[in-house]
Amino acid sequence: MVGIEEITDMQVITVTLSPVFDKTLWIRNFSTGNTFLASRSETYAGGKGVNVSRALLNFSIHTTATGILGDEGKDAYHRLLDADGIEHDFFIIRGAVRTNITVVSPETGRETHLREKGFSVRNTVLTEFAGKLQELKDKSINGLSAELHEKAVSRLPVLFIFAGGLPTGLSKHTYGELIETVKGWKCSSMLDASGEAFREGVRAAPLFIKPNMREVEDALGFLPSSKTDFIKAVETFHSMGTERVMISRGKDGIVYSCGNGILEARLVIEHPINTVGSGDCAVAGGVIGIIQNLSDEDTARLACAMGGANTLISGAGRFSKDEANKLLEQVQLDYLKNPV
Repeated sequence: MVGIEEITDMQVITVTLSPVFDKTLWIRNFSTGNTFLASRSETYAGGKGVNVSRALLNFSIHTTATGILGDEGKDAYHRLLDADGIEHDFFIIRGAVRTNITVVSPETGRETHLREKGFSVRNTVLTEFAGKLQELKDKSINGLSAELHEKAVSRLPVLFIFAGGLPTGLSKHTYGELIETVKGWKCSSMLDASGEAFREGVRAAPLFIKPNMREVEDALGFLPSSKTDFIKAVETFHSMGTERVMISRGKDGIVYSCGNGILEARLVIEHPINTVGSGDCAVAGGVIGIIQNLSDEDTARLACAMGGANTLISGAGRFSKDEANKLLEQVQLDYLKNPV
């Protein structure tokens, strides 16, 4: 059984193009059309890439969080990142940082999600933002040891994680263009997006993808519902050039493959209290698998355990390393397709 240790020689840069203040309110007997006083409230810096950074930091994996951040609210957003110990360097433009609100009804455990649309971004900003990514890449490479520089012949040990939705104004080709850009720098990429942004981005063949069930349907035209369907979905993504595929199935766990065998990992959480960010934490587990060169089985087990641990505490990526390691023992693994 793998445990989580302090690592890493790989430099990780998380990219969140539509950052958000994630605010959670706990309100008893919540319903629409009434006035309520929240018994508890929490606000943290959110966005899928930032959530991955937070989850990785729990295990001493330091990242740089970047993205496109509005100038209205940026100081408060930076303070929240600083409080979590997340290193950050965002590209700032005019606009207000959006807020997402989750209302939790404690007596039922039900969640109500309210999402702001956010500001619009001119597509021309993408070229300027690519300059920011290059700056961060160069800074990361300058910090590598001479030994790692010598080893980095075909691929630099820098991983860009592109995660989350696109702000209004950016093209559906945005992630694809960014993935192609970092490939040109001999860097690796991971993609976790939805809709057209994912469908177009996966064509650029990132190293690692993490679609959920609906995103698989959007990209491939069918919703997996059987062992045969999942095998078909995974193999189709591999045929498009992606080396590592993780399909998140919510409470039913994940399906994971690096191209030699397809695994299903499941974990039963009896009393989950939070669902926000569990997929991002599973991504973090997959990233640890890349950094530590873990086996497929250990990577799938770890990703499932981290996603499950996230459901036990409010806030995305705020679970403890000890809790995740405990859940490793409870993850059930099966092969949908045996390795050759």
